[in-house]
Amino acid sequence: MAVLKTTFVLLLIAISMVIVTDATAVPACNKVCNRITPERAACCRAHSFKGYNNCKGGRMDCY
Repeated sequence: MAVLKTTFVLLLIAISMVIVTDATAVPACNKVCNRITPERAACCRAHSFKGYNNCKGGRMDCY
């Protein structure tokens, strides 16, 4: 059981790393950083991305 849990956690970490490393700054979406999550995701989708990853310091990262 412990092996299964460890494998699952490592898989989640690997997926998270892929999402973070593939994130791209989208200057056109910087203005929506202070808005709700659906609006952030919509801006990224409008610029041909799947969704938003992070918004730090007014910089929107989409993946």
